[in-house]
Amino acid sequence: MNTIAIILVIALTIFTIGLSVFSRRFTRTTADFYLAGRKVGSFANASAISGDYLSAASFLGVAGAVYASGLDGVWYAAGFAGGFMVVVLFIASALRRFGEYTVADFAFGRFGSNRIRLLTVVAVLITSLFYMAPQMFGAGTTWQVLVGQGIFGLDAYTSGVVVVAAIIAFYVSVGGMKGTTMNQIFQFWWLAFAMILVVVFAFGSGFSYPKALADESAQPIVNTKAYTVAELTAPDANGVTPYDKAAKIMTAEELAKVDEFIATDADGKIPVAFSAGNKLHELRDMLFREPGHRYNTFDQFSMVLALVLGTAGLPHILNRYYTNPSGKAARRSTFWVLVFIGTFYILAPIAGLAGLGIIRDFLAGGGTINAATVHGLLVKPDQIMPTLGEILGGQWLMGIVTAGAFAAMFSTVGGLLIAAASALGHDVYEKYINKEATEAKRVAFGKASVLVFAGVALLIGLAIPKFGLDQAYPALIAMMVTWAFSVGASAFVPMLLTGIWWKGTTERGATAGIAVGLSSAIAIIFLNILQQLGHVGKEGILGFFGALTFPVLFTFPLAVLTIIIVSKIDGQLPKNVDAIWMRIHGTASERHEKQHGLDKVGSMFGGKK
Repeated sequence: MNTIAIILVIALTIFTIGLSVFSRRFTRTTADFYLAGRKVGSFANASAISGDYLSAASFLGVAGAVYASGLDGVWYAAGFAGGFMVVVLFIASALRRFGEYTVADFAFGRFGSNRIRLLTVVAVLITSLFYMAPQMFGAGTTWQVLVGQGIFGLDAYTSGVVVVAAIIAFYVSVGGMKGTTMNQIFQFWWLAFAMILVVVFAFGSGFSYPKALADESAQPIVNTKAYTVAELTAPDANGVTPYDKAAKIMTAEELAKVDEFIATDADGKIPVAFSAGNKLHELRDMLFREPGHRYNTFDQFSMVLALVLGTAGLPHILNRYYTNPSGKAARRSTFWVLVFIGTFYILAPIAGLAGLGIIRDFLAGGGTINAATVHGLLVKPDQIMPTLGEILGGQWLMGIVTAGAFAAMFSTVGGLLIAAASALGHDVYEKYINKEATEAKRVAFGKASVLVFAGVALLIGLAIPKFGLDQAYPALIAMMVTWAFSVGASAFVPMLLTGIWWKGTTERGATAGIAVGLSSAIAIIFLNILQQLGHVGKEGILGFFGALTFPVLFTFPLAVLTIIIVSKIDGQLPKNVDAIWMRIHGTASERHEKQHGLDKVGSMFGGKK
């Protein structure tokens, strides 16, 4: 158990709760609770957005994906960093100028339909759940490395999930968006500091990026996976068992432990190592600096497309732009976000590559770590950051890194809970259930929604290992986050882009696009999961779509095409489409002049001046 790391995590938690308690005075109205009163400055909001965005997938998953997959893992960093270009060029300013509270508000205001508002709420909740899952999994795996044991009779993984869910639920429900914003600012700078320290310590230990890249690319990538006895000895279609693959590269001493495990028919699973397959060139070795370890031809494009477009479809990120005081401030925020996350995503792949040699050499020299290993490699690549911290800087650096991992989880899940609460509280409760509710009741419902959604996130986090997903996918955290990006990119982005930039988009077209994009993305993701777990074969149309790790290459164009076709057939534009267009694209003076003209016309007919 790392005492210093635990103390730092406890200190981070206490500080987080303290900020939320301090922020209670600023959460009297729904605008305060959901949007921090729309008074967050550009630099502060950029720090908060970066904290919201740089989740466990970024802090733990990107380095882990590079560690496990080489260039295919680097695509995560490139896609995450590039995603904000779509936001800044096409969406951020328009959303803020349009005003309102949520993405569902935009859908209703643009198209004037309760149907599209409610469908958007459903899509927000589903996307948020997809994104909460990897954060909860990260909480459990980080706790395993940090503490190594459970509390209150729970195992280590379950303890991490429960503790993190409880802390986040408390501080978000107490502090609202103001407290969440203040926490996200602090948490971003903490996790950025932790990432910088790890890279600096790696170079200080003698790490050379060019040399490490050449060394790791001189031999095939090695995978690790844990198997039961039955799985380890089960032959594939070519009669080759996982044991046969492991025997080709594992040492005699390592294999002796596996043989003993098989001979005693022990319960549980044992990790083994084997050479990775190449999904782009099946007859070639899979090298670190080449694509093909994780993705086939379709997935190479679909994965980057999912990350670039998915950023614009994350409700907790889009909601942050409503906290800016103006559209101009929203653009400035995104500029700083690009600087912050661009720097971060340069460092994360460096840490992933550094981890391969540093961890291998440390174990070969007789060192021991909390994380499970085999053949000099981590069994769970997502544990690379705290492990590197432990090796490079002892308890102090591991403590800083581990606190950074928890900061990443706190920050992102906090934003997701606010997004989910605003969808339920503002878009459902205030609009349909209790339109006359007082501000106090509205805020109370929002806080209750936070607690409910935190409970759902907790259950999802506990379920992930039960279904074997952590064994089916290497670097699972980054994978699950990309699924969330895929859902957001398919459900929201077609509606947002056409709704903002094509006046001919109709309500029926936008509604159909959301429905088609959302349902098709979820269907393909679950087909892939079922195929990885062995429940769906690789033949036929189901096998083809089940082999797609990320569906965006198909689902995004399908949703856009649906919007265009249905809108053309429908042709029923909102009656006030010109006023809506002015609200989205007009300057402040133009919008004021338009509203002044409408007021004068109203006064001529006895309306209010």
